[in-house]
Amino acid sequence: GRRHRFPTSRLRTAVHARDHGTCQYPGCDHTRWLNIHHLTGWANGGHTDLDNLTLLCGTHHRHLHDEGIVLRRTPDGTTTALLPDGRTLTPAPPVTPGEHPTTALADDTEHVTPDAITTRNGGRLNLGESLFVLLQGRAVA
Repeated sequence: GRRHRFPTSRLRTAVHARDHGTCQYPGCDHTRWLNIHHLTGWANGGHTDLDNLTLLCGTHHRHLHDEGIVLRRTPDGTTTALLPDGRTLTPAPPVTPGEHPTTALADDTEHVTPDAITTRNGGRLNLGESLFVLLQGRAVA
């Protein structure tokens, strides 16, 4: 409810269990350094209850607050992201059982050295920012 801004230990456990200990931003599968986020902000009258809380990795939690992205949970429990330009990011469809996608990607790209791809000024790419840009391209109008 509105009594406490921060979730109790039991509520945190329930959020982690419901969200399978994974960031709920569409396309993200991070399981570490997760924050609990109010879908409707506490300052905007949002409640601290299971229906209004979700797990986000630190990167996506920052993007939500810095970029003005709004998360919504659909009736089936899917989390979507509404971008400031009006587009909506939805989760990718489930993959078929088999090799984990990150394992397959690692196998397919093991010949690529860390300095193979650089920014315009020769610096290293930021993985979080790169994924954010790539996922924006998957948005549904």
